[in-house]
Amino acid sequence: MNDSILFKAPSAVSKKMNRLYQLLIHEKSLFEQVAGHVTDNSLRCTILSLAQQSNQYAAELSCCMQSTGEAGKLIEKSYPGTHKFPDENKVLAWCSSNERKIVIAYRKILEDSALYEGIKKMMRYQLNGILSASVQLKLLSSLKKRHHSTI
Repeated sequence: MNDSILFKAPSAVSKKMNRLYQLLIHEKSLFEQVAGHVTDNSLRCTILSLAQQSNQYAAELSCCMQSTGEAGKLIEKSYPGTHKFPDENKVLAWCSSNERKIVIAYRKILEDSALYEGIKKMMRYQLNGILSASVQLKLLSSLKKRHHSTI
């Protein structure tokens, strides 16, 4: 037995955490790709902050998984393909769709009664961070729409 393992996570929880880790790494990469095709500086910076946030949360999740003895199961997959969008509205719709996927993954973990309280707290603040970033993106979108309609 490895003495550095603080506790062993139940298999179902470990699988959900691993899926969330994979999703966060994947979304980080996609956010970076999409930001590279956005001309509006504010929108690009907001999308890049989502990428950075996804990366940070994946790293925190990785550390958590290591403490539960599941580090060997964390495998970064590469996802082919590049996303290009003709206009900012499609970028915003895409970001909103991806945010929903992430939120659903977090909620699936948080509803698991076998989840340890410390992990639950981490998951809650990460979910709140994702939701906050999503609200910022929506506010930026509504400001841009209002600005364009007044011109």
